[in-house]
This record gives sequence, structure tokens and C-alpha cells, in this order.
Amino acid sequence: MKIDSLGDLLAAVPALLGFYPTRSVVLLAHDEVTGRIGATARTDLEVTRSGGLRKDCRTHIAEAVGLLRRQGADRLFCVAVDDRPRERLAPALLRLLEDAARSRDAVVPDLEIIDLVLLDRMEAGERWVCRHGESGALPDPASSPLMVAAVVEGRTIHRSRADLTDQLAEEGQGIGADRCRDAADYEADGDPCELLAAVVGAVTAQRSAALSDADVALLGGALLEVTVRDAAMALALTVMADEARLLFAELARRLRGTPRAAAATLVAAGSYLRGDGPLTGIALDAALTADRHYRGAHLLAHALAAGMHPRELCITAEIGLDVARRLGVDLPPRDLGFPLAG
Repeated sequence: MKIDSLGDLLAAVPALLGFYPTRSVVLLAHDEVTGRIGATARTDLEVTRSGGLRKDCRTHIAEAVGLLRRQGADRLFCVAVDDRPRERLAPALLRLLEDAARSRDAVVPDLEIIDLVLLDRMEAGERWVCRHGESGALPDPASSPLMVAAVVEGRTIHRSRADLTDQLAEEGQGIGADRCRDAADYEADGDPCELLAAVVGAVTAQRSAALSDADVALLGGALLEVTVRDAAMALALTVMADEARLLFAELARRLRGTPRAAAATLVAAGSYLRGDGPLTGIALDAALTADRHYRGAHLLAHALAAGMHPRELCITAEIGLDVARRLGVDLPPRDLGFPLAG
């Protein structure tokens, strides 16, 4: 997105993130040549009782600055959304940003912190102030061009981050790995071909009700098979990508342990491929919480931390197309309108 004013930039933040941030630090990479905003990062803004930045908050902000640097950013806007007193917060945040932006390599230039903008909440008419003393009233985020574009594209901008976390929140007692393995062995004799076919069938089915527990167990068992999981990742490149994400999110809510980690990792991968950074992070957190040793989630997390572009993940997902072909299972058609297609 190209920015024309600071107010317009602030109003676009909810559409950029996919939700209205509260008590957050939002970092926006800015291209000086094109004037456009590129990658974004957000972290919770956590303060001590006296109003200073908590140690873990400082660490997370520094990591976010490093991530954007690795993704090629050289200039950053910082937006702090917080309704608490700012006397200690603002200077501490600015010092932290400037330190994190300083290069530790003689041949790598420092990042430029263009501005630090503070406001209480992301609501129309809210007063914002920047470190240079400029201030103004926030335009209505719901009317920003980026928000309008999101609506036209069918994307939902959530009122809070909690709305996103609810998509993966555990439901009921859940179904564990043992029952999933038993279901895969009994229903499909552990055959990867049959298991992948079950996953694809669940994605393409016109369902009007939630999956039965038996279906969830079978599909959870399917995702424990690495070849099936890898092929399932390719569903994010097809015309049924949204349906696949919804299925894997439902499975993540109803499964536990390693099966939940597998389903959440697929949600993370599909979300990142489609440019949904916030849901990517939430899904990865869910995966590693369910099984902190789950290799698929660790590989994806490390790749994203190293600044992997979605196009690189697209190449990985395309391997799943080959896996499905070898297994003799037809996936839905490739989404040729997907920007990373081909």
C-alpha cells in the first residue's frame, strides 16, 4: 500500500493486520523509493506496574525488528496502541527501537526509525501524536481504501486479535493421538493414499454440519502421516484453499497433542501463503503449545524467523502436489488467480 499521510497510514493498520490492535506495538516496513508499506509485525505491548517495558516485551520487539530487517526492510514506522500512561513508555520504546535498529555488522546499514506514533485505541476521531510533536485525529479505519479493498476481496477484518485466536481455541475434551492412529489403521489400514483421499474428500464435501468425532479422529490420523501432511499443504494453492483452512482449523480445535499440532501447522502455512501474518503466528503458537517437539511447526517457525518469503513456501507447498500425484490422489484445481501461482 502507498501512503499519502500519517493519518491514512494509521487508519490502514487494522486492514494490514487483519484485526484492530489493542495494547500493541505495530512495526511497518516502508520503501522510500515507492512510498509503499510492505511487511508488518505486531507484538503485545506489556508494561510493568510503573509503566516501563517488561523484559519479555523488549525481547519480542527487538526480535520483530530483526525479522523485518531480514525480510529486507531498511525503514520502519512504529505505532504504539495503548491506553495507559505514556510518560515512561514512549521514551523507553524509542530507545529500544533505535538500539534494535542499530546494525551489528559494519557492512550492513542501520535501520531508520522514521517515526513513533502513539494513540490510545484504533477508533475514528482518536487523537494520535508522533515523536516529532505532530498530532491529529484518526480517520475512520472502516473507510480506509485498504479496508474497502479487503471487503471487496472477501477478507474479514476482526475487531480484536481474540477473534483470531478463537478460530483455533480448543473445543470440548478433544481427541488425542492414540485414537487418531487407531482410526487411521482401522478405517484406512494406514494407507497414505486412502488417508489423503479422506482429507481431500473432507475439504471438497458440501457440509452443513460439524464433523463427527469419528471423522475428526480419522483425519487427525491422516495428518500424522508425514506424506499426507505434506500433500495436504498443497491444498493452500488450490481453488479450495479457504475450505482447506477452515477444515484444518476445525481439526485443530477438536484434536489434541501431535494431531492438533499438525492441523495448526497447516493453518499456519496456508495463512502465510495467503498473506495472513497474524493468523500464521497464532496458528504456530497453537501448534507448538500442543506439541513443543513437533518438527513441522519448528521448521516453519525457523524459516519465517529467517525471513522466508511466501514464494519460497509456495515452492515447498508445490512439492505436495507431486506427493499427491505419486499417491494417485487428485487435488482440486490449482488457483491460477493466486499471485504466487506458477
